[in-house]
Amino acid sequence: MNRTRSITAFTEQSRIATGANVVSLAAFSSKIACEPRHAWWPCVVERLNELRKLPVGWDGYHAPPVSVANANFAASMLNSACPQGAPEPQIVPGSSGDLQIEWHTETTDIELHVRAPNDVDAWRAVTSAPEREEQLHLTMDFSVVAGWLAELSETPVATRSSAA
Repeated sequence: MNRTRSITAFTEQSRIATGANVVSLAAFSSKIACEPRHAWWPCVVERLNELRKLPVGWDGYHAPPVSVANANFAASMLNSACPQGAPEPQIVPGSSGDLQIEWHTETTDIELHVRAPNDVDAWRAVTSAPEREEQLHLTMDFSVVAGWLAELSETPVATRSSAA
């Protein structure tokens, strides 16, 4: 199967990711990046670019746009942690240049709070098993998140819903 390279907002200045470990950050530019593994990848890149371009005070106060470093790190993290078949994440800005990446279904909620590169709070709750709620602080190894998303990807498509 041939994969085509696509134009994105990222340039591959160094290895972006290996497995579920974020290895290094790529810089935003208008050059060709890594090959997307997901049909939703262009939407994620577009969303991250939108969040980077928010005006200062977008929240009605003094919130800055999502930082370039956080957008880059989020893209690298998603590229490395999302297994084939993972649903598209919802991405929302935080009031400190941070961002939240979320997946919500009838059975599972996963939230990643990207405070800064290598500073991510990860949370998962499984509706049918409250004892399976997990909260972790992650830096470079996102294999746990990859596992969560693999389980989420096994959920029938009919039960998926988007984040509010």
